Amino acid sequence: MSRTIAGEVRRHRRARGMSAQALADRCAELGITSLPRSVIANLENGRRGNVTFAEVLVLAAALDVPPVVLAFPAGHAETVEYLPGQSAPPLDARDWFDGAGRDDDSDLALLLQHRQLEQRIRGHYRRIWDTAEAGEPDGPEAQAAREVAEELTAQLREVRAEVRARGLVLPPSAGLDVDGD
Repeated sequence: MSRTIAGEVRRHRRARGMSAQALADRCAELGITSLPRSVIANLENGRRGNVTFAEVLVLAAALDVPPVVLAFPAGHAETVEYLPGQSAPPLDARDWFDGAGRDDDSDLALLLQHRQLEQRIRGHYRRIWDTAEAGEPDGPEAQAAREVAEELTAQLREVRAEVRARGLVLPPSAGLDVDGD
């Protein structure tokens, strides 16, 4: 995995026309001083065989890419080693890493469901707004979007109640008027 991360750091750094020194300087600005130019060069050339999680996060921020892109380079590798001796296509490894696509009763799955419902509701409200701007605020498309948004809002209320019941930190309602919070 360190080799993959090192290769991706090099690829993204070069794509930005960034020197190893400029990357080291940016990492230092972000709070990691353990990545001077020499260490970045050693990492990229395989002479440094490990990279900490904190370093991956800072390198990603310095390169302006999501950290998962450094570990699971979708579109740039057929497979990646996501655990010692275990490989998978980058998108599958990414899904495993961040829990996407989990269909279970975990806290993570519940919170991901919350996020997905919010996104769908906002999409329907955008559709309602667009039809109103087009001069048809009460047209069939707007009415259908309102009905779906109301159904999804009811589901979101249930999910928020379950989050509360599990004693989890309730995500902010992202500007949606959901059960008064």
